[in-house]
Amino acid sequence: IMKNINLKIKPYSLWLSYNILNKNAIQDMLPPGMSLANIKISDDNDCVKPKLLFNCYSIDSFWMKGSRLEIMTVAKYNQNFHFVVLDCITNVLQWDPINRIQGPNGKIKFSYIQDKLNYDVISKNKQKLSFIGKPLNLINMTKDFAIKSNYMCFFRESTIPLTLKFNEDEIMKPVRKLKVLNIQNDFWKDYRTQFPDNVFMHEHAMSFNTKMPYF
Repeated sequence: IMKNINLKIKPYSLWLSYNILNKNAIQDMLPPGMSLANIKISDDNDCVKPKLLFNCYSIDSFWMKGSRLEIMTVAKYNQNFHFVVLDCITNVLQWDPINRIQGPNGKIKFSYIQDKLNYDVISKNKQKLSFIGKPLNLINMTKDFAIKSNYMCFFRESTIPLTLKFNEDEIMKPVRKLKVLNIQNDFWKDYRTQFPDNVFMHEHAMSFNTKMPYF
């Protein structure tokens, strides 16, 4: 059975965007027929290239209350953009169409205190993402990135989509560019540049609605 689920993303979700170094390797992980998308993420960022994205956020839904780090890219299929999640570290239950339901596989600490955003993620095999950043100016995301890529999301090579419904105006609210004060990122090092070229946070909460198999 499919169950309707409301996902509430709490304020201060973080995005780190890296340029991809190993395009063929990532391409091979996508659902059949999809290709890596050359995409512009924000209006102030003109580098239109395939991206490896790290999205760290806290979530509140009836069976997921905690935090997640999703490592993903944007793929293209028939002129449509799609987020494809490649990896996920989380401290709560998770479901995806390949591994089905899984328990937590990491520890995540999050705080936003005195104008400092801090995420600490440690996976079971002791890989770490540690980030401290401070707010700069507001920027606008492109519609291709924020809206179009979000309608249908995929996990690795699975062709089963996760279809999301959301309020476009809420999702498109300007985001806060961040100055990186400190970063250590052990995840997916071989596939990306050393430093992210675009770093920002959503200062507001966002609501998504989706259907998931019910256990």
